[in-house]
Amino acid sequence: MVSDSRGHIFLTGFMGAGKTTVGRVLAERLGWDFLDLDRFIEGRVGCGIPEIFATQGEGAFRDAESQALHALSGDPPRVVATGGGIVGREENRRRMRELGRVVFLDLPWAELLPRLQSEGGRPLATGEGGWETVRQRWEARLPLYREAELRIACAGLTPAEIAHRIILALHPGGDHP
Repeated sequence: MVSDSRGHIFLTGFMGAGKTTVGRVLAERLGWDFLDLDRFIEGRVGCGIPEIFATQGEGAFRDAESQALHALSGDPPRVVATGGGIVGREENRRRMRELGRVVFLDLPWAELLPRLQSEGGRPLATGEGGWETVRQRWEARLPLYREAELRIACAGLTPAEIAHRIILALHPGGDHP
């Protein structure tokens, strides 16, 4: 087990970047617990993310994200896969930095789009403008993602390779699982 006195490791990046998949691998290698923040929110709210967007709107979901981050205070360190839009609020970016280390899983649009199209069920892709609107949102968020302490270029890498790069970057010269 690798300990980290800096708290949680928050994985950020656009939807489809692999935050949940990489997060599970990373948590296993570190011997830490894993938390998918979207699933945590669904459990607290009592319905799925698409339903929250449809019935309460994106603002209500973003409020729930902020509340979920605050709920992590005082918890033992874990790997946290965040929602793609969590970086949209300065308070969330600040809170993640206060609670731990922020890692941006950087995947180019050319690799993101096929993943998103094959997964379906993405609330932001179903509205007016479709995938072009989603691309514009990705482009708008890039500067916010790049505020992360660590950026991992993920193009062409497996989840295991990405997890390994995160461990090496966050624990240089230290013990590595």
